[in-house]
Amino acid sequence: MPAADRIIATSKRLSAERQIHAAIAHYRAGDFECAITLSSAAEGQIAEPADRESLFRGLVRVAKASPLPNGEKDDFNYAANWMKHGVGPDECDIHDLEVAHWLYRVISKFWAFYGVGTAQMADLFAWAGKPSSGE
Repeated sequence: MPAADRIIATSKRLSAERQIHAAIAHYRAGDFECAITLSSAAEGQIAEPADRESLFRGLVRVAKASPLPNGEKDDFNYAANWMKHGVGPDECDIHDLEVAHWLYRVISKFWAFYGVGTAQMADLFAWAGKPSSGE
């Protein structure tokens, strides 16, 4: 059994980075639920960039400008909420593209806020390894 007094020093950036790296590993292993949940958690750790737009903010902006014809609200967090809060049916299918979208979403926010991604992020999306404008 590990020692009970283990302590790590961390930060929101490091925590988000580790969650994203773990999400990438889970995505590659086919553990889609874990990848989405970790992506959602990491996204929540990162503050909204003041001068750059992340994918999620862009989606919200476009959804407000072009509401659904039936008056319903776009739910960009459905998959994460389904796993974290027990909403919806007991079973669902999670497609590869949906997980890739969550990873793109969180990596774009990390990149927009911190100005650059990591090697693991760039291995998945090449743009994440390049400094963002203004850096």
